[in-house]
This record gives sequence, C-alpha cells and structure tokens, in this order.
Amino acid sequence: MTLVVDTSKLRTEAVRKYATVSCNDPRQPQIRLTVGGKLRHVVKVEPASLILRGATGADLVGKLTFSKGTDLDITVTGGTAAKNLIYVGDIVEISAGEKYEIQVEAPKALVPGMLRDILNVEIVCSDGVIRTTSIPVTVDHQAPISVIPRGNIVFQRKDTDRLKVAGSAPVKRDLQIYSTAPGTRFNITSMTMEGTPENLFRLSQREIRSGERYLVTVEVTEPRPERSIRGTLRILTDHPDMPEVTARVYAQFGVPTPIRRPVTVPGKKPVPSLKVPGKKATAIPGVPGIRLSPTVDIPFKPTPKPKPKPKPVIPDKLNSGQKPG
Repeated sequence: MTLVVDTSKLRTEAVRKYATVSCNDPRQPQIRLTVGGKLRHVVKVEPASLILRGATGADLVGKLTFSKGTDLDITVTGGTAAKNLIYVGDIVEISAGEKYEIQVEAPKALVPGMLRDILNVEIVCSDGVIRTTSIPVTVDHQAPISVIPRGNIVFQRKDTDRLKVAGSAPVKRDLQIYSTAPGTRFNITSMTMEGTPENLFRLSQREIRSGERYLVTVEVTEPRPERSIRGTLRILTDHPDMPEVTARVYAQFGVPTPIRRPVTVPGKKPVPSLKVPGKKATAIPGVPGIRLSPTVDIPFKPTPKPKPKPKPVIPDKLNSGQKPG
C-alpha cells in the first residue's frame, strides 16, 4: 500500500494526515493509519503573510526575508503582484545562496481602505529548478484618526427597555478615538449630536493618553414612544488633516401595546368579550391614564351557508325497461 501526501499547498513544517483502511477481519474491520512527519521547505519566508499599515497620504513599506530550508542554495531573482497593487523594491543579498531580503512597497492612497494582493516571488535553486512562492499581502491605508468600533453605534430594544423602570441607570456605548500613525497628536474640541430629540443622548469624554487616545461615551437617558431614532455624532478635532470624526447613532425603543377593540362585521353583531375572573386591569406602558381590562377575545366564525338540495333525477323511459308504444 502506498500513501501519497500532496505538500504543494502546505505552509507549515509539521504534517499529520490520517487514512482509514477497510478489511474483512470481523474483529477489526477498519484500521486507522496516521502519517506524520516534518516538511522541509526549500525556501522559508518570514513573515508568512505581510501587512502594510499606515497613514493614507504616505507610502507604505514592508520587508520579507527568504532563507533556504534544505541543502539547495537559493537566489531570489524578482517578484510580481497578481493585482499590481504592490511592487517589489530593492533585493538585498544578506548571505550568498542562503538568505535574501526584499522590500515591498505600496503607493499612497487618497481615501482610507484595505486592499489585498498576492506577491509571487521567483527563486532559482542550485539544482537548476526555478521555484515560485506566493505570499499574501494586506495593504491597510488608515486615516490619521481611527475609531473603534467602526460603523454604527447601536442601542438595541432589549437594552433600552430597562429605562422604563424608574431609577434605572442610563444605557451607554463607548467609542475609542486614537491616532493611527506614531507621533500624530490631536485634541477633541467639541462634540454634538444632530438629528435627535434634545437631551435624549448624553455625551462625555475621557482622556486615556494625552493627545493620542480618547474614550467617548454615548448614553441614552430616557425611554421614547418612537419605534427608533437615528442621529449623527460629530466630533471636532484640532488635527489639520482630519478636523471632524463622524459616527451614526441608532437607538431602538419599545412601542405601546395596542388596545384591543371588538371586531364588527357589517350586518353582524359585535364579537363579545369574556372577562377573566381573578385578574385586575393593567396599565399600558407609556400611555398614562388608560388601563387595559383583561379580556379573552372570541373569534368570529361566520355561519356556513346551507348546501343546495340536489335535483330529483327522472329516469328515462327507454332505460327503465318499458317497451316503446
């Protein structure tokens, strides 16, 4: 029996595979085989995946190190990107035939965003074979000021329902604002909430690291009769390249329980309601002065129409056995 392991897509050194063999032995009809070993890569790449991260208006630069993993000597000749989002810079020979270092660069971007590409590097080995290794590269162009979490600030209905109880604490969400590039400093000058009822949201900030990181807290202070409320949080800074940071705020609230009324059908009497003994009327949340009596609704069932009587069947004289006259 021969077991073959395809190592073309394996990037780790430790290899462990399993195989199940079936036979006609009644005591042991199946036998599980374990194949393990150490995979020696002709070329070792560090890091296995490259991340280029930096400010939006700057060129991003990273380095990859290639070293031989077997007795074969290697020579790095060049590399190309699959999507042309990055390019290979200088190729430095650290140790002849053993270790090389290449520089990977990404051009500056106008807007923040994350891009992904694959760098294919060609390597000539001492056995005369040209081998290619692929390295995933992530390019992360960040704004001078970053916000966590990204996207919307959401207050769900299950969180705001407890505000209906008197004396309950406000529901809050935290927003971290920090400088992306090292050495970038800024200060928060003001914060406003637009498009929301007055005094519904309360804003506060706390300085975690002076000029670099701040914590902004958004609190919902009271329940509302609306189903949902949307607004925009605007944070003004003194950074010349990013004077404003915005975030969308979305809050959900419970709606009052509708009052059940008797169902009336034209030409029919209204559906009666039966009171439940032993229960008192309950107040409707959010609607003062109105109490709902505990009732059980009897569904309306229309009276079925009588089926028409079948017409009598008169037998044919010819078919009744009479002779024709």
